[in-house]
Amino acid sequence: MANLGQIAQNIFYFELDADANETNISSISGWLNANIGELNNLIFTSHSGTGIDLNNEEADIFKHLYLANYYKKRSRNAIKTIGGSSPTNNIVSVSDEDSSVTFINGNEVSKQFRSLSKDHIEELNKLVFAYNSYQGQPTQVYARNMVSDVLNILATGT
Repeated sequence: MANLGQIAQNIFYFELDADANETNISSISGWLNANIGELNNLIFTSHSGTGIDLNNEEADIFKHLYLANYYKKRSRNAIKTIGGSSPTNNIVSVSDEDSSVTFINGNEVSKQFRSLSKDHIEELNKLVFAYNSYQGQPTQVYARNMVSDVLNILATGT
């Protein structure tokens, strides 16, 4: 069982390599807390409150949900930098002969982040399908003896 703080720490340290320039544990934890309803909608649960404990499958689904949204946001932010007023921080290389300057292609960076987001969405969909398939409870239990019903149908043809 994992609480939201533990999930946020795992995402920060193991998925984002503890890069404090990108995000921090408290913002990840805040996002997870604010979006618990989206997890509930995906896996048909009713987690709420401050003491939320998720099992391993639920935590993994929530992790991929966070990462898909994280990389989608990074893609949007990369597009915002295209054509910005200060492109000096996007310089990749500078040549002296014939004076050439190479900049980062913000559109390509955005495409890569979008691709990462789509990869996490695909994995999320697989995990949600498996979770819902194996966690599903029957909606109706039929108490009649199935063998005798099948034999009656075979014998009478109706």
